[in-house]
Amino acid sequence: MVEQTAVVVRAESAGVWVEAVEPSSGCGACDGRGCGSRRLAEMFQRGARHFQVDSELALRVGDRVIVGIADGSVLRSAGRAYGVPLAGMLAGALLAQAVWPGDASAVAGLAAGGVAGVLGSRGVTVARPRVLRHESESGTVMKKGQSCSRH
Repeated sequence: MVEQTAVVVRAESAGVWVEAVEPSSGCGACDGRGCGSRRLAEMFQRGARHFQVDSELALRVGDRVIVGIADGSVLRSAGRAYGVPLAGMLAGALLAQAVWPGDASAVAGLAAGGVAGVLGSRGVTVARPRVLRHESESGTVMKKGQSCSRH
């Protein structure tokens, strides 16, 4: 499970919106200093990013929480978002080229396969991050079912 500390910025019935407290340290290969690609991404990031996450806890704006997502779910989501349309594009281009030889048919098949891949990957449920536990000001972690003096 990949975990990140976050702060609740908005609470709704469908879940809570959170903002990451500190940037994640990445894969650990650079001892938490951050690799060049992460630093490049930070340069082009515009302001704070908010994410909607599922929560079974009663949370308020300003609460610090630990948010987690299952291992492998990010890779599966990326595969659905990019891999399925790409496979559709390649299959469409190859099929169109086999049926009607020529560049125009390959481009048309590429476009049709890409649209089919995008439409095919829609509606597939993806794992959303969820609040794992509440973190108090003292740094102790409050798990579901425990009482907290703030609430």
